[in-house]
Amino acid sequence: MAHNFKIEGIYDQRTLKLLKAEGLKDFGFDFSPRSFNFIQEHVFLNELVPLLDESDNIHLHFTRSNDPMIAKVIFDLKKNGVSSDRVYINCDEWSEAPAATGAKYYLNYYPEIDLSFCKSKLFSGMIFEFSFFEDLHKRGILNNFITNFYTNFNNLLNDEKKIILRVDWSNNVFPSLFDYFDFDLMSFPINSKIEICYRNVDLKKLTSEMAFVEKNKNSADRF
Repeated sequence: MAHNFKIEGIYDQRTLKLLKAEGLKDFGFDFSPRSFNFIQEHVFLNELVPLLDESDNIHLHFTRSNDPMIAKVIFDLKKNGVSSDRVYINCDEWSEAPAATGAKYYLNYYPEIDLSFCKSKLFSGMIFEFSFFEDLHKRGILNNFITNFYTNFNNLLNDEKKIILRVDWSNNVFPSLFDYFDFDLMSFPINSKIEICYRNVDLKKLTSEMAFVEKNKNSADRF
């Protein structure tokens, strides 16, 4: 189930064990101090990393690309036997060339994105917020955006690059969006919509929400 899902902001063993049992291979961990899902490095390394397999992909979120924690976490992962080939970073703010981090990375798409950031060998793909597409759809300009996007990015997004759709559990994703993009991953957050209380995930709710999304996506694929 849900092999094309990524869950962001994982902070505990029980949630990670459930997601692995459901067949997920992409797991996100948040090192942004402003996040409700902030995880301390020692918890990440000692409690969560040992549960991951060599085929699992590790996605690390930071606030700034010049955060010294990026290099430290990647170095400590290597000391724990984790290959950098399956570690990816994503930052809210890029204040330096991404290649300076030495890590593979995804970029969040926004209209003024610096295309030079997409030319590094470490560039691994693009993340789109569903709300961005939803706004374009409501304004009737989604088709124009798609045409312009592929014109500008066709040479930068080859088969090795992934396109990720970041969605919240309450979003009503319109099926036609999948006609425009062949998303490699749908990324969902750990948040209050699937928590019993603060930092306490409702595992039954999480399972049912993933099953609902998977069912709807499979139905859309048939049309």
